[in-house]
Amino acid sequence: MQGLKKILSSVLLLSFICTFAVPDEDINLKEAPKITVQKSTVKLSSTYFYTGLGYSYLNMDSDSSNTDTGHAITLLAGYNFHKYLALESRYTATINDSSVHNTSADFDQRLDISNIALYLKPKYSTGGLTMYGLLGYGQITFDNGISHSENSFQCAIGAQMEAIYNIDVFVDYTKLYDDNDFDISTNNSDLSIDAVNIGVKYNF
Repeated sequence: MQGLKKILSSVLLLSFICTFAVPDEDINLKEAPKITVQKSTVKLSSTYFYTGLGYSYLNMDSDSSNTDTGHAITLLAGYNFHKYLALESRYTATINDSSVHNTSADFDQRLDISNIALYLKPKYSTGGLTMYGLLGYGQITFDNGISHSENSFQCAIGAQMEAIYNIDVFVDYTKLYDDNDFDISTNNSDLSIDAVNIGVKYNF
């Protein structure tokens, strides 16, 4: 009798173990939820202020066969209010005596030249390169002991390239004056003044 009880106990224990050892087919293992990380893109604003500093090489030609050249610095500030348009102001002033070249001799003379102007700046960008023009009105002044000034339409063409974060490098050619009304000229001779500028600007 005791042997029969042991056999029955062993059978019941084995049945119990087998019951919990077999996986329940009704249990569905759920997959871990997928986490999707969306990349955020920052769109740079098309409206911003900027300022800059440059070196300018000034050249002045007249019908009297004189050519004056000088070295200058240019300060600029502007506001980019559209993808294709900006408003820019510039101030240029010589930092040394001008050099005079004519058919008879070359010499230096004291002649301070400055220019202040306001421009509309149409531009077009592709990649990191921007082509632009400057169209505006300015006042150029000569001072050789007596100050002479004249207002005129001014224009330029140039290009700028992204250098590092928020900093661009630019180069342009500017026509500052081309007429015969300047009171420093004699005999109504035609006077042409232009500048080649190279510099950097910072975008805020």
